[in-house]
Amino acid sequence: MNLRKLKIFLETANCLNMSQVARNLYISQPSVSQAIYELEESVGVKLFDRIGKKLYLTYEGKVFYQYVRRILNLYIEGTEAIKNSKEGHKGKISIGASTTIGTYILPEYIKKFYENYKEIDISLIIENTSIIEKLIMENKVDFAFVEGNISFKEIIPEPIWKDELIFICSNEHKLSKLEYVTFEQLQEEKLIMREEGSGTRKIIESYLIGLGFKYNVDMELGNTEAILRVVESGLGISCVPFKCAKERINNGSLKKININDISIFRDLYFIYHKDKLISPNMKLFVDFIKE
Repeated sequence: MNLRKLKIFLETANCLNMSQVARNLYISQPSVSQAIYELEESVGVKLFDRIGKKLYLTYEGKVFYQYVRRILNLYIEGTEAIKNSKEGHKGKISIGASTTIGTYILPEYIKKFYENYKEIDISLIIENTSIIEKLIMENKVDFAFVEGNISFKEIIPEPIWKDELIFICSNEHKLSKLEYVTFEQLQEEKLIMREEGSGTRKIIESYLIGLGFKYNVDMELGNTEAILRVVESGLGISCVPFKCAKERINNGSLKKININDISIFRDLYFIYHKDKLISPNMKLFVDFIKE
C-alpha cells in the first residue's frame, strides 16, 4: 500500500467514476482499476460494488474512506509544517468564514495581520456555516470562523467572539415610530431571513421557537447585505447581527426595533478538525485574532 494508491482510492470514492478519476489524476483508466484491485487485495475486502456501469462504496469502503482521508490530510499537513518551519513566517493559510464573519469581521483582522506578517498569504472562503463545515471535513480550509451549531462531531468549536442579534425595519416602517414593540406586533410583520443552512438563521429560529414566537418568513436571501437592502426598501423586517446593521442605523436608513426585555446574544466560533495539525503560521494567525 502506498500514497499513490490511497490518492486514487480517495478520488474514486469521491467521483464514483473511474473515467473521471483518470482524467482528474492524468492517468489511464486501467491504472485506476489496477490500483483499486491491488488495494482491495491488500486489505482483503471489496471496497466498491460494481453494479452495471456504476460504482458504489461498500460498507467497508465507507469505513476505509474515513481513515484514508485522515492519512492523506496528515501527510499534507506534515509536509506543510516542515516547509513552514524551514521558511519561518512564510507560506499560506486557507481560512473559511461564514457570511457574516467573513464580510463584516475578518477583513479588518486580516488587514492588520498583513501589516505584521507580509510573507504569509491568506486565502479566505466565505460561505454559509453548513458549507464551511464540509470544507473543514474535506480539508479544503485549514480552520474557520462561524456562527451557529456545528453538525460534525469531528469538528472542534471554540467560542472566540460575542455577537448581538437585533430586529430592524426601515426608517419609514410603522414599527420605527414605536419606542418598544411586542411579540404580537412582530408576528404580524413579514420576516426576511437568510437561507437554510445559515448559522444566523439557525440561531434566530431556535430562539424564536423557544419563546413560542410564530413568525412568517416572507423572503429568503443568500446574504445579509441583500437583507439589509430589502428591509431598507420597506418590504419587511429582519433579525440580523448588530455589526452588519450598525452603519445603516447610524446614518438613519434603518431603525433598531426594541422589544421589551428581549436581547439575543450568540457565540461566534473558531472551528477546526480534531485531526488537524495546527502549523506555526496557523497558530500565529489564531493567536493574533485572540489577542
